[in-house]
Amino acid sequence: MPIRFPEPPAEVAQAAQPARPPRWKRLLRADYADPEMGGGMAVPPQPVFTAGLEQLLSAQEAEETVEGGPTWRFSRFDANGELGAFEVNPESRGGSSVAGGDDRFSAAIRDALAVAADDERVRGGDYEARLFRVPALYLLALWLHAAQQPDLFVPLHAVAGVETRTVYDQDSFLAALRDAAEGALSAYRDAERPDELGS
Repeated sequence: MPIRFPEPPAEVAQAAQPARPPRWKRLLRADYADPEMGGGMAVPPQPVFTAGLEQLLSAQEAEETVEGGPTWRFSRFDANGELGAFEVNPESRGGSSVAGGDDRFSAAIRDALAVAADDERVRGGDYEARLFRVPALYLLALWLHAAQQPDLFVPLHAVAGVETRTVYDQDSFLAALRDAAEGALSAYRDAERPDELGS
């Protein structure tokens, strides 16, 4: 079965709607997107699960590293026709909040999906596509989740001991992140002023 993205909750889709151009403009811009410039075809909305370093140290499964529900990432064209991205957080106080920025990941997401589709473990499964993020490690990965098969991961960029264009099983992926998390936490604890790390 093909890899599928879940539908965002109604309140998330509603919060995202004002930021999206009319459908005819999206279709027109997608038709005229320049593949040499990374293409303009947006990927479907993606749930983004954010993990913390402390949780990575003890977790045996990816779902144990995240707290609460996901945020949702959308791609869009701005008023100048530039492709950007924004994220909706349905758990913000006072209702869903929207934060925007440039779209540096849609092309990498499409590439990761293509790599995953060629993996024999994926071909026989029914996988839901998610994104897995560890801000402290500067990591974003495609997360393929299934009820009956082991979860799989494809990093969008090479960090924390993992490589792009590689499909990792959950055990090896979390083991690499666990080592990186231990190193990051050790550096943080040893620093005289931890707030200055990475500055």
